[in-house]
This record gives sequence, structure tokens and C-alpha cells, in this order.
Amino acid sequence: MNTSIPAPHTEPFVGGIVHPTLYLWDAWSYSEDGKTHLYCLAVSRNDRDGRRLDPAKRNERPFHVRHFVSGDNGKTWTDAGCFQEPRIGSGLFDSRTIWSGSIAPLSDGNKLVAYTGVRESGPDLTFQQSIGLALSRDGSKADHLYDEPISCSYRDWQTITDLGYYLDDKSNLGNQNGEAGGPILAWRDPLIYIENDAIHLFWGAKLGSHQSALAHATISEGSGGYVISELFEPVTVPDGHEFTQLELPKILHDHAGGRYYLLISTCNRLYEGQTDAEVDKRVRLYSSSSSNGPWVPAGKDGSTILRDDCHMFGLTVLDADFEAGELWCVSPYTDAADDERSLTISEPFAVDLARPGS
Repeated sequence: MNTSIPAPHTEPFVGGIVHPTLYLWDAWSYSEDGKTHLYCLAVSRNDRDGRRLDPAKRNERPFHVRHFVSGDNGKTWTDAGCFQEPRIGSGLFDSRTIWSGSIAPLSDGNKLVAYTGVRESGPDLTFQQSIGLALSRDGSKADHLYDEPISCSYRDWQTITDLGYYLDDKSNLGNQNGEAGGPILAWRDPLIYIENDAIHLFWGAKLGSHQSALAHATISEGSGGYVISELFEPVTVPDGHEFTQLELPKILHDHAGGRYYLLISTCNRLYEGQTDAEVDKRVRLYSSSSSNGPWVPAGKDGSTILRDDCHMFGLTVLDADFEAGELWCVSPYTDAADDERSLTISEPFAVDLARPGS
């Protein structure tokens, strides 16, 4: 266990999560048996010498996934501690750090976990990304981690690029300074979506150095674990020209209404090193008659539901009341928010599906 990961905070959090010792961002969740389980990336607020860690430098530190539990749909939260941490020093695909993912209950009671493993393969090649899977017995800890990723941007480079996805040359894959003058590699933030017993994965990818896409695959379980059954061609959205990075996808299904909803967080970063003040970050919502798309903006005025000035990114849906046309959500605040809210989790709020950007 990483000694820099604090034990669970003993006091409950009310009206959001302002953790006294951790920065929190990028959220995902699931609900079961009257409990809502919230997961997010976390790192200590203090540097190794005890001084406050500059939030902008948190990528220099290994992250862990923090777990919170609520019995009242997000009004109060209990800190359940560390759910998962990187396998530092192992040489595996998640040996540098881990990034965002998802979790979904399986029919046998176990939980399937998907996450981004990050490996360092050279002095500047610090962000080589892969899609990893794990199993959890009860959602409190990632109990069984697989040593091989289900999709690796380096190992599977040819298969990925043959389908039309963009990856930089293998010799530069994961460069912290970006790809071809644009943002860093994107092969991350996997979403598990189970429909008709078929397990789908969706994650953030690219069509070009400055053009984002949604990756889609189906997976199946074999004797040695899970494997990709099929990796599909890149999925795009109509207003994809407005941003360069697509992150943290979520898919919801309104069974009665026959509609699917896609939530993504986006930014228009042009190059690494660009100041956050120059980068527009938004949360967007799309709809479709199929989980495979095509996707169209859910609102009459476009896809945006949370604009840059909200300082929210990586939203998760705790509950969906499609009959009432409402999503019940929480979202991390970005480090552009004021000092009190920066890198904390918001209190729950509603998104009106009839007017999603209002």
C-alpha cells in the first residue's frame, strides 16, 4: 500500500465533498441495493515535504481511485478509502499511475472495473496509455487486476491505426509534450456499458492530432480473462470540431422513451503547456436511438450542459428520472474554480433533459 494514501476520513461529507487531505477530480459511479458508490481520482493536497501541492503539478504524482458511499442519493457521503492504486515499480501497463474509468455490476454479483493504465517508457514518454480491466467482489476494492491490458496503444498500434484512429509514431507514443504539436495521446477513460448481456467499452480517442473521437469495442470473457471481440471504427459527434479532447464518456438509456444519452467532458486544448485560462472546458450531452449512434446534440441550442465558467468537468449521473426528464448529478470542480471549491466534488444538482443547457 502506498503510504501517501490517507486512511478514510471519519466525518461524513454533507453538501458535496471537500476532502481535507485530498484533491479530487474525474468522477464515475453506480448504484446498487440502495447505496450509491462514487469513485474519483485523488492525490494528496500536500507534497512529500508537507507543503501544499500545486494542483497544476499533480500529474507528477501517482494517483489513486477514491471511493465514497451515499445512502441518500448524494446528499451525504462517507469516505470508504482507496479503491485502487497503480502498481508502481512493476513494469506493467499501470506502473506509473492510473487514470479514470468505470465500474458495472455483473450478473454473478462481481463488479467489472475498467480503467486507464499509464506507463512511462522513456524520459519524455510518461503518458503511454492502455485500457485495463479488473474485478471487484463488492465495489470496495479492485480485488483482481489483470497483468495485460485489454487494449494497449503501443502493443496494438497497427490494429488501432488501421481502423482510422490517430496515434503518434510508436517512438513518440505518450510524449508529455503532446502529439504532432497537439495535446497528449488519447486512449483513456473507458466506460463499461452492458446491454442485452453484451459488454461494450467506450473511451476517449483521436482521429487526428487535434481531432477527438470516441472509441467503441465489445469484449468477451475467455479462459484467461477478458478480450476484445471487436474494435469498431471511431465514433464522432456533429460538433466535434469545437474541441480537441473528448473525455470521461457516460451512456444512459431511457428504455420507455427509446432514447440513449451520451455525456462527455471536452476541452479545446491546442497544445501541451497552453495555460488553462486559454482552454475552454465543457460537459456535453447528446442523444440517439442507438447506443452506437449517430449522436446529435440533446439541446435545441447545442450539446453544452455545463459551460467553462461553471468550472465543472468529469460529471457523473447518480440517478436518471426519464419520466420527469431529469438527471441527478454531481461533478468535480476544476482547478480553475475558487480555492474553496477547486478539485472538490459538488453537491447534487439536476440537469433538465428538456432544456439541458439551461
